[in-house]
Amino acid sequence: MRYKKITDFDLIVRFLEVSFSSPTHWPEWNLQVSKYFKTDFYYFALLDKKSELVGICPIHETRNGLTKNLNSGQFHYIPNGGWLLNCEEEINISELRIPINARFECFALPAIKEFGAKYSKPTRSFCTLIIDLEKDEDEIWSESIDSKRRNMIRKSLRTDLQIKNGFDTLNDFYFLYSENSNRNGIEKLPVSFFEGLIREVKNVHFLPFVAYKDDFPCGALGLMYDKNYAIYWLGSTKHNAGNFGQGDLLQWEAIRYSKANGCKYYDLCYIEKERLPHIYEFKKGFSKTEVEVPYILKKQTIFRIMNKLQK
Repeated sequence: MRYKKITDFDLIVRFLEVSFSSPTHWPEWNLQVSKYFKTDFYYFALLDKKSELVGICPIHETRNGLTKNLNSGQFHYIPNGGWLLNCEEEINISELRIPINARFECFALPAIKEFGAKYSKPTRSFCTLIIDLEKDEDEIWSESIDSKRRNMIRKSLRTDLQIKNGFDTLNDFYFLYSENSNRNGIEKLPVSFFEGLIREVKNVHFLPFVAYKDDFPCGALGLMYDKNYAIYWLGSTKHNAGNFGQGDLLQWEAIRYSKANGCKYYDLCYIEKERLPHIYEFKKGFSKTEVEVPYILKKQTIFRIMNKLQK
């Protein structure tokens, strides 16, 4: 096996079309991010002895003076990067050649067998929660979702909450997303970014969901999915709107939609038990299946020296 930098995005698309895939690894979503945040985007490829492509790792390269940062995952809203393989293979980061003045940081895909990659010595590990969508809907409802979340979903239905999705909800979605970003001091994406994901992207799908109470938007969810994998990407609640179970019903409708559209897994996108306990408690009400998310950090010696000189 050998590693190689490639920019043949048509080759990447053909590889992903016949492999178990994630929306985070298609060129389209990454190129949208690269366009708005001015990165040099490419892939590290893993080739077998016959020079056949067996794995890919998306990379966003940025410069900071004399040094370079190579990011894969958790870069401007793309939650995961790392290696996606069409076979099970251990990734040896020490064999990955990066520029001598560079730092490589990777938040990998969740460690499920379908993504293939194994990391023998990750720098550390994070976690996410995943729902197996191959189960029957009734089984997901009764076994994956706990009684508190089920009761909140029932409550939301009794209060006549309405859930709508699609391009027509984008303005309401963006209003709630912007309000939430401003309230929490988070850098927000322009509405044109979301419009581009809806109109210009073929293999990755962004779908906004909005909850309405008496015709007013009170909660929103952004779903990213492809042919195999769905990710709860963004969530927002109207400030001081009250809790009608809108967050619970939005999750349930996104789960049902992902299953109906052929996805095998629904990813609740990271949990942090200590730092964000309330969000963790909410998310674990939808799944008991915790999965490791490996994190890798590699700094070249020259990078360390140059980085100190630049400070």
